[in-house]
Amino acid sequence: MSAQKLNAEVIIIGAGAAGLAAAREFSKAGKKVLILEARDRVGGRIMPLDKDVFGYAAQGGAEWVHGEAKITKALAKEAGLTLVPEDGEIWSTRSGGLSLHKSFIRTNDSLKSKLEALKEDISIAEFLESNFDDDLDKNFKNSIIKMVEGYDAADPRRISTFALRDEWLSKPRMTEIVDDCRIMEGYGALIAFLEGECLRCGVEIRLGVRVTEIKSDESAVSVYVPGGERFESSQVLVTVSLPVISDIGFDPKISDRIKVVSKIGFGSAIKIIIKFRTRWWERALDHDLSKMAFLLCNEKFMTWWTQYPEVNTVLTGWMAGPDAELYDGASSQELTDMALECLSRIFKTGKEALAQEVIVAEVVNWHSDQFTRGAYSYPTVDTKDAPERLVGSCGDGVFFAGEALYSGQATATVEGALGSGIEVARRMLECKA
Repeated sequence: MSAQKLNAEVIIIGAGAAGLAAAREFSKAGKKVLILEARDRVGGRIMPLDKDVFGYAAQGGAEWVHGEAKITKALAKEAGLTLVPEDGEIWSTRSGGLSLHKSFIRTNDSLKSKLEALKEDISIAEFLESNFDDDLDKNFKNSIIKMVEGYDAADPRRISTFALRDEWLSKPRMTEIVDDCRIMEGYGALIAFLEGECLRCGVEIRLGVRVTEIKSDESAVSVYVPGGERFESSQVLVTVSLPVISDIGFDPKISDRIKVVSKIGFGSAIKIIIKFRTRWWERALDHDLSKMAFLLCNEKFMTWWTQYPEVNTVLTGWMAGPDAELYDGASSQELTDMALECLSRIFKTGKEALAQEVIVAEVVNWHSDQFTRGAYSYPTVDTKDAPERLVGSCGDGVFFAGEALYSGQATATVEGALGSGIEVARRMLECKA
């Protein structure tokens, strides 16, 4: 096939939140934009499921709007979407029996003082071993490790204690439900709005197009796809997930940037959404669980949640961190069986009885997804200035954006992806000013 040239002023690799936000920014500036997306859909790690199946806007990927999230909330308002504040109770079995979960970070003076006294960054696993080695600390350490694996999808042996300290001591996390919310119509509706805005402004989006190589010289940046087709522009923005960057060949080589990528943590996660016939968990134990929002446990699926304050018959299970990597090749049926076994032990209910309650179960294994190979990023001891070094400069016309590379505090979130796409697009526009 002869090489085809498309004279787009900007080519964006990836049609997730970062790519679409950047494309919208470029198009508002009057630039001709082409997006190349390897999937057969837009959205990336935002993955809406069939509303008719689950009875609400279920999400296979991102689900919550965390914290302040100014960009996300402003975009949701512009799109006419409804934000529903997170509410309800957090229950836990991590210290034995079922009980209401209380914050163990903000109320733990010993942890706070030892975090504040830390002078050199180390992993959270090393920090806990060095500072809490008494047998009485066993449950406390387990709670910290489970939260780091579950909430951050991180390997405790790699994640930065300094980064965790900054977050834990400045605002509540998974230990309290504060400021978080959901989009009633789902993140998929936000992505659909962004896609519509891009198309209305003349952005071209090509799906099912996997980029294999990017070459840059003084005259242009060329993007190659299987079959010999070539696209040319003056600038290219790469927004694929961190593990996928190394799948693309770069000429000139960007070995230094690839090395930087390897220093940023990228966690794995498996999500299962199960629709049952009834809200059986409300009567399974001697507690009133009608207002349960989250359940924390020591099972492989370490966190479960409901859609409270919406009342329906859906439970969502979450396996994240190093454990999720072990089930790369597991089938959906195997993971569903594992999830039901977890629930059976937690609620002391027969697995077969639970299986009879299941109407439908959807498993999304982000570690085995070829286009992401994981869920989201986390800061490691070696990260430091890695995001700034990776984003790119005006030199070769190749830039990078994504949730891991946001300059603000909202990395690992949709807010971070949107923010990174916007700020890198503005940097690229300044290069051409």
